Amino acid sequence: MLDLTLNWKPNPDTLAKLLTLANQQQKPLETLLDEAVLQYFQVQEQEILSVEDDPIVGLYSGSPDLSTRHEY
Repeated sequence: MLDLTLNWKPNPDTLAKLLTLANQQQKPLETLLDEAVLQYFQVQEQEILSVEDDPIVGLYSGSPDLSTRHEY
C-alpha cells in the first residue's frame, strides 16, 4: 500500500468534527478520511438521469405562463 503524506490545513471546525467522530467511532482519523473519500467517489459515480429518463420531467406540461393567462 502506498504511504502518502499530505500538507492539509483543514478548517478548524471541520477538523474538530472529524476528531470527535473518529473518537466516537473509535477509529483512526486516517480510516475515517479513507471512508469519506470512498463514499464521495460512490456518490460521484452514480449515474445521473437523462432528461428522457427523469420521472418528473413532463409532469407539469403546459405553458410556463399559464397562471398569468387564466380566465376570470
